[in-house]
Amino acid sequence: MRFNLLYSFILLCTLGSVQAQVVQRDTLIEWSHFDYSMNADYGLDSYSDSDIVTSTFDGIVLENEYVKICLIPEFGARIISYVYKPTGKEQLYQNPVGVPYQIGSGIFYHDWLMVYGGIFPTFPEPEHGKYWNVPWNESIIESSSDVITISMSLKDELDNPRRPGQYNKGVTGITCYYEVTLEAGKPYFTVDVRLENDGSPSRYEYWTCLTLAPGSEIGNTFTPSNSEMIVPIDRYQVGWNPGNWLNGLDEVVQSGNPRVQVYDKLAHLSEWEDQGIAYAYPTLTKDFYGVINHDNEQGVFRISSDQLTTPGLKFWTWGDEQGLAADPNNFEEEERAYIELWSGTSQEFFEDANLAADQTIQWTETYWPTVGIPMVSFMTEEIAFGALQNEQALDIYGFQPVATNSTYQLQVSVRNEQGLEVYHKEEDVSPDLLQPSQLNIDLESLALDFGTFTITSVLLQDGQEVHSESFEYEVLGDALFDPQIRLSNGLLELTFQNERPRTVQLHDLMGRKLMSLSANDRTIALEYPQYGIYVLNVIVDGTRWSKKIQVLDR
Repeated sequence: MRFNLLYSFILLCTLGSVQAQVVQRDTLIEWSHFDYSMNADYGLDSYSDSDIVTSTFDGIVLENEYVKICLIPEFGARIISYVYKPTGKEQLYQNPVGVPYQIGSGIFYHDWLMVYGGIFPTFPEPEHGKYWNVPWNESIIESSSDVITISMSLKDELDNPRRPGQYNKGVTGITCYYEVTLEAGKPYFTVDVRLENDGSPSRYEYWTCLTLAPGSEIGNTFTPSNSEMIVPIDRYQVGWNPGNWLNGLDEVVQSGNPRVQVYDKLAHLSEWEDQGIAYAYPTLTKDFYGVINHDNEQGVFRISSDQLTTPGLKFWTWGDEQGLAADPNNFEEEERAYIELWSGTSQEFFEDANLAADQTIQWTETYWPTVGIPMVSFMTEEIAFGALQNEQALDIYGFQPVATNSTYQLQVSVRNEQGLEVYHKEEDVSPDLLQPSQLNIDLESLALDFGTFTITSVLLQDGQEVHSESFEYEVLGDALFDPQIRLSNGLLELTFQNERPRTVQLHDLMGRKLMSLSANDRTIALEYPQYGIYVLNVIVDGTRWSKKIQVLDR
């Protein structure tokens, strides 16, 4: 029986909504594309700009109670689908119609390219490498009801004589192992990447390409304009972009390099006027990044076990409006609506990495879903934490999709300039498949006196702090009038934000003046007669400010 990708997944869903174990199934996947043929070196031999045909691939489905993924070893060793079952949403992009493009332009190794989608390895050259359209070897490394690991591997032995001149690594002899693991009870899957060089020292590049479209409907995948690239960096470096539209998109960092900018607008797909390339600058140092679809607040993230091994991060999209407006059935419109992020052993394309003779490098990539969190600033395989802070409010989130051996708490603390805690709140993070735990703090409602306060949001694991973020919150009263008020030992102590000639008066509720004092000091002390309610007047340059105060004792 033959199914296309959409129908096969619908059938799998009907076989049982809960799989308390890992299962593996073979399937057939159909993909539409403009007709083409390749030569023996995987270069383009012929193509049609009008005939759309269907190719069928052997696929491997891995599924547990939370995750359903599909692999296609014979077309670039790609993970073409990742469905998070509690939401029923697809996380990866799948091109509805493949279009051969950039034919003979000298940009790609085989002098052409066609986007399919998913997550896949590229090596030993940059820009999709040699093997994006090549069958990889496959084998089962482990298979039980608790864990299944599928290995896809390939040794670099291909030399396309028609390759453009900038692809100069030669035949490296490096073997890439791309091993996908799904465990029971996990809302994520992992990929162990291993590069082995059993020959002479070799120059190479390795990149994992991620074409992301989190929160998509199955069979209709795309990233909407309201999508954000959540990448924990401060700066990025502008690469190639048509018409230099990326230049000046964000504030230029004063480092002598006008291509280095503050990471701000670049994060938002809606700001992408056209296609383009950018890189994390100088490298990506944190071990996670991802994309959140803010239309439904669903995201997908990559976590690395060893970020030092893959310091490079490349940004790419076709542009916001260009991707959404393109007609996939039009040969001339190759743009598509997705976000493409890359992780590499080099810092940018066409920058060599080196693998010594008999050297092996390896790392693990974990792919993790988020639901209901608009920002992620810390992530492990068990917990996602995010904090949104502004001058008026603080929102902190914790998402823990399955129960673990650890317990997590969210905590917020407010301290004054003397370090004294004036506000504290905390909440447990619950293992809810569809809803994060959340703390919302309206800072204005705390009625803080003027001054500078430190607001700290904290993630606790088993009572121990594992991550915290702090920012300063300044409460500005009227610099001339509004004082901080302290009652002590029969004295009404007023502390203003600055020194300024002012008159302070104390009246009772009948309007009788009880006391008046003029001074230029920042702190003024008045003696009040007894408990009660009084009217405090502050006069500066003929302008009067009044406030009722209550004295409970003397």
